[in-house]
Amino acid sequence: MNSTLENLAERVQAQARVPFTARDVERVLAALQGGEDIWRIIEQASTPFIGTCSVLREMEKQGWVEVGEGWVRLTEQGRVACQQLGISEIPELTCPRCRGRGLELSAVPPGAARFHQLVQGRPEASQEYDQGYITEESALARVGMMWRRGDLTGKEILFVGDDDLVCLAAAASGLPRRVVMVDIDRRLVEFVRDVAEREGLRVEAVRHDLRDPLPRALRRRFHTFACDPTESLRGFVAFARRGISALRGEGCAGYFGLTRSEASLAKWRAIQEELLSLGAAITDLIQDFHSYVNWPYLSAMRGWGHLPARRVPGPTETWYRSALVRIELVEVRPVPEDVMAGDIFEDDEAATT
Repeated sequence: MNSTLENLAERVQAQARVPFTARDVERVLAALQGGEDIWRIIEQASTPFIGTCSVLREMEKQGWVEVGEGWVRLTEQGRVACQQLGISEIPELTCPRCRGRGLELSAVPPGAARFHQLVQGRPEASQEYDQGYITEESALARVGMMWRRGDLTGKEILFVGDDDLVCLAAAASGLPRRVVMVDIDRRLVEFVRDVAEREGLRVEAVRHDLRDPLPRALRRRFHTFACDPTESLRGFVAFARRGISALRGEGCAGYFGLTRSEASLAKWRAIQEELLSLGAAITDLIQDFHSYVNWPYLSAMRGWGHLPARRVPGPTETWYRSALVRIELVEVRPVPEDVMAGDIFEDDEAATT
C-alpha cells in the first residue's frame, strides 16, 4: 500500500511539476476525512495547491474519491485505504483563545486598534502584483508579535511591499521611531500617504519596484523589516534581499509570511539556505499565523483551472493561510544588488497569480 502512495506522488510530480512526496499524499488523505469542502481540504492538507489538486484527480481515477460541484469526498474504497494505511482525520487542537498564535489577540499596542478605521476604503487586491491581503486581525497580531519581540518600540521599521497595510497599524501604535513602506502599487502608496496626512501618522510611503535593489537612502537604516512576499523562489529571494539590505546590523530582525499552498518543503529549504547565506537565523516560526481575505480575482487565478471541484461564487470563509517567520541578523554579509528582471511572481508552484 505504501508503494501506492509513492506511485501517486511520482505521478503528481510528473504531471504538476511540483515537489510532492508520499507523505504529502498522506496529508491529503487525512484532510479528506475532515470534510468535503474543497477549500477546507486544501487548507487542512498543508501541501502545494497545484499538487493537492493533481493528487485528488489521481485519487478520483483510482476510485478513492468522488467529485461534485465544490466538494470532494472519500469513497468507501478510499476509506478502506485510509484504514489500511493507518491515516486518520487531522485533530483540531488549535487554542480557541489565541488561535494558535501564542499571544493574546487583544494584546495590541495602544493606538493600533485604530487600524480597523484606518483601512476603510483601502484599494482592492490586484492580480497584476499577486496581491492578497491578510485579515485585520492578522495584521494586528503581527504588530503584537513585533512588540513582544522588542522590534517595534523605538525602532525604525521598513515594510517591504505592504498591500496588508500593516505599516498603518505600526504607525498608529505610536511606538516606532520611524515607519517607511515601499511598494510598486501607486494606489497603495497614495492611500498610505492620504491616511498619514489625514490622521497625523508618522509613516512615509515610497513607490519602488522591488525587482530593483533598494534606494541607497534606505539601505542599512532600519532595525526591523516586514514583508509578505510573492512566493516564487525568485520573488521571495528578491524581497528577502531587499529587506535584509535595509537592516543596520547584527540583532536586527525581519518578519515575513510563508505558505505551504505555494511553497513546497523543497522551496522552504531553498529559502532557509538563502537566509543563512545572508547571515540570518530563524528565531520564530508559527504556522497558520495569518489568514487572508478572499481576493476578488479567485476564478481568474492560475490554480482555479487545476481544481477538481469548483463552484461560483468561491469559498465563503478564509482558506489561505501563511506562517509567520521571524529572522534575526547574526552576521552582516554583503547582499547581492542584482536586478530581478521579468516575472518574479510565477513558478510551477504558483497558484494565486
